[in-house]
Amino acid sequence: MVPRLKPGFLWLTALWFYWWTRLHNLGALPVFLDEAAHIWWARLAWDWQLFHAASDGRLLNVLWAAVFWPFSGSVWVARAATVLLTTVGFGALLALARRFFPPPTAAVAAVTYAWVPFALFFERMQLPDAYATACAILLLWSSAELARSPRRRSNTVLTAIALAAGLLSKLTNLVFVPVPALAALVLGRRHRWRAHARATLQAYLLAAALLLPVLAVLRIIAHSDLGLDLLARKTAGSLAEMWAQAKVTGPMAWSFFRTLFTPWLWWPGLAAIAIALWQRGRVSLYVCATALLGLLPLIAKSNPGFLEARFALPYVALLVLLMAAGAATLWKRVVQLGAIIRIAVVVLGILALNPSGQFMWKVFSEPAALELPWRDDWEYIRGWPSGFGFRQIAAQYNARGQPQRLLTFDLGGQQRLAAYLPPGSAVTPVWAPPEEFAAGLAPTAGGAPALLVLDHPKDDADLAVLALYLRPLQTYPRPGGESWLTVYELSAPANEND
Repeated sequence: MVPRLKPGFLWLTALWFYWWTRLHNLGALPVFLDEAAHIWWARLAWDWQLFHAASDGRLLNVLWAAVFWPFSGSVWVARAATVLLTTVGFGALLALARRFFPPPTAAVAAVTYAWVPFALFFERMQLPDAYATACAILLLWSSAELARSPRRRSNTVLTAIALAAGLLSKLTNLVFVPVPALAALVLGRRHRWRAHARATLQAYLLAAALLLPVLAVLRIIAHSDLGLDLLARKTAGSLAEMWAQAKVTGPMAWSFFRTLFTPWLWWPGLAAIAIALWQRGRVSLYVCATALLGLLPLIAKSNPGFLEARFALPYVALLVLLMAAGAATLWKRVVQLGAIIRIAVVVLGILALNPSGQFMWKVFSEPAALELPWRDDWEYIRGWPSGFGFRQIAAQYNARGQPQRLLTFDLGGQQRLAAYLPPGSAVTPVWAPPEEFAAGLAPTAGGAPALLVLDHPKDDADLAVLALYLRPLQTYPRPGGESWLTVYELSAPANEND
């Protein structure tokens, strides 16, 4: 008799595998521009400057990273802190699948979500989108539990916490505010509508009670606009603008999903979603409606110039859940067709995940070779927002152990260098805007020797209008050769040398 594995062991195995996919060689991809800013803000939190990120509509990821002392090994620490919180979302996804869907759904969802490139790539970075995703999944599960057991106080409290945490993770999680009410309407029992209404209202009131003190501090003490101005600038207002933008952003979003799910998983996944929705199960409809709550505004409201793949990250888990539900329904039919058919279906499933496995290997060992949507490839790999070059410069000059100042034209350059410098390093990155050079105020004299780190071709226009004498020391090309960093020895402006 073959012994059966206990469910607890299986879910611990799934959790271990998830951690391995997120933590293995976590520092392989150099730190991205926004990540470096978040690490910088997390360090400032230790100087009681807590609210820098609030003006961008994000707060939780910065304060959470600050808890783990983001000074030594700061890139790994900040990213690992993200993984610690996304684990909560992964657990909520499995809990929702186990509780409300047929038995194979949770297993399929666990494997698919751990492997799918979309989630794998972005959950290994210190970005608010990963936090917003974890909170959205937690809200989806807790709201479903609240609809199932409206009298259980723990469900009310958990739903309120998920709702409040999501809004503090990223302001765009506003689209998920209706989820508790949606769960009550779709999953609740009609004869208990009073209990559902009372429990849902209590969850909203408790979330408001958790949020209002934080929002008051941000508004009154920190004088933060809570990211509303940034949100207004990046989104459309009128119906005509939304329709015009949707014609562009719709294909962009489709490209994000097709590329970062891989076509081998995306097309069978769409078929599985169709099967799940065809069953007209209330939970599948609830998950689908939640996905549409966010996807439709994302497509209609987003400015094409600002839309990025990571903005769609919260909906990856919802799509994976529907794919898993459809696959579980299909598997019920397959098991009746004999062992050969079952083996063939399993083999096809493994083949569908094979491109995702290849993507995973590149994430671990060769991130420069990753196949990403064009804009993401430019931001994280080829273009000036990427961290390629900065890591090498910081390591090289820090290893010398000599006092050195590295000047950059933009704050992002200073922050990316600082992310790779340990506490007490003899190297000091300094933000020296071109305006300071033009006014003769740049910190080029006195103190430790100063070198200028320029990002080409981004800094070329600023450099062209400055009369500087520069001697290139070393160039650090990014993958693809479209942009590169060069370290220069800096002298006084040429007109002062005449």
